[in-house]
Parts: sequence; structure tokens; C-alpha cells
Amino acid sequence: FFFYWCLLLSLMPFFILLANIPYLLYKKVDLKDLFNAKNWVFLESESDPKEILRQIVTEFNSVYKDDLRERTEQIGLTINEVLTLASIIEGEAIFDSERAIISAVYHNRLKKGMPLQADPTIQYIIKDEPRRLSLSDLKIESPYNTYLYRGLPPGPIDNPGKASIFAALYPDDNDYLFFFARGDGY
Repeated sequence: FFFYWCLLLSLMPFFILLANIPYLLYKKVDLKDLFNAKNWVFLESESDPKEILRQIVTEFNSVYKDDLRERTEQIGLTINEVLTLASIIEGEAIFDSERAIISAVYHNRLKKGMPLQADPTIQYIIKDEPRRLSLSDLKIESPYNTYLYRGLPPGPIDNPGKASIFAALYPDDNDYLFFFARGDGY
């Protein structure tokens, strides 16, 4: 029973969002803005969907305050675009120190109209476990395939942490268009 309750809880945010779309529309909450850097754990006694949703929105707003919203406007992106970019950075980075550099590469590619060519977006659309990508993987038809389509994908591919959100908002000041992987995961 405990296993099934944990499984249900892991899917709870999805079910809550589906069940509360009228409430969200009434409150003018953008569903795409609900991604945040926190893992959610709710006890069985805290299973009221509206209360859980309120907590999720409150937590998001406590992280994404006015200064971050202003910065979002300054760089010409929407909150959804920032969270989408942050989710790609989350999938690409290993160390916090490299997140702003990775962010700059993607910002520079976007400014030049280049495809992002972000491997994490391909990992997102393949059905297998994360693995070394093949050339055929890069040809998979999906709006999330940043090798086939320019710009950002339609939405986040991961739940970005604060460090990736900040990196998306404050990229390093460089003109890099590429980064190099040594082949050993770094």
C-alpha cells in the first residue's frame, strides 16, 4: 500500500493540475510557470488538491520574485522560455560553475537564429534510458528536437533547479557558440 501511495503522490501534481484547470484559469495562473526547484512530498493527510496546488504556486512565487520577473523581461523572454532554457541547462550541466557558460552558448545561438542542438532535448524525446546519442536520434521528429527546429522547445524538459534558473537569467558574458565534451561525461 505504501508503494502505491508514493507512486500516486509522485503523479499528484499532474492530476492536481488537470483537476484544477478552472481554478487556475480563474486565478490567471500560467500552467507552464509552475515548474520550480523543489521536490514535493505531501503526507496522506495533506492530500487536498487545492491546498497542494496553493503550496506549489506559493513556492514558485517565493523563488521567482519581482527581480527575476523584471530580469525575464529585460532579456526578452517569457517565464516559460526561461524555465525551458533552465531545464536544458539543468540537463547539460554537471557543475554549477559551468551553468552560466552553457547558458551563454544557448543565448548566443538563439540570438544568431542557430539551432540550439541541445543533447538533453534529444534525451527527453528518446524512449530509452539516457545513453550516448546516435545520428538517427538527432532526426527524431518532435517539436522538442532542437537539432531539427530552431528556437526553444515548447516547454521545459526537466525540473530546473535554482542554479539553472539563475544561469538562464544571467548568462556568462561571452561570444561562445559551442562547448566541448571530453567524451568521459565532462
